[in-house]
Amino acid sequence: MKPDFDAALQQHFAAISNRDIEAFKSHLTRGETLYTVVQNGHAFTTPAESIEIHKQWFQDPNWIWEGTVVHKVVGEDVAMALVKYQYCPKADAASISTWLTYVFQLQEGQWRIVHDQNTALDYAAFARAAGIEIK
Repeated sequence: MKPDFDAALQQHFAAISNRDIEAFKSHLTRGETLYTVVQNGHAFTTPAESIEIHKQWFQDPNWIWEGTVVHKVVGEDVAMALVKYQYCPKADAASISTWLTYVFQLQEGQWRIVHDQNTALDYAAFARAAGIEIK
């Protein structure tokens, strides 16, 4: 029996919100390739790189992340979710909207992320909030 995709997605959202790197890692592909494309267009290409950038991000106790599924397609062994999330770098800061597309594949009886694509709706605002210098 195929696992529930909505439950898998909500578990992944909880891993992010709770800064739970072990739960986060358990949702990633067991393969060697995982493209994680971040807001500035840089593509990390391995699960290890994705884990490392999330480890660093999860160390910051101040941000607030809330994702909402806008669209999803679930096939026999591949599924995708288009998520719009609000990211707030700290409680008293303005939030930033970002699109996130996850592609999951059924691996070893579990939905696992095989692609992660982020697109900031206002990259300049995202960069300022994240302390990134734009040239």
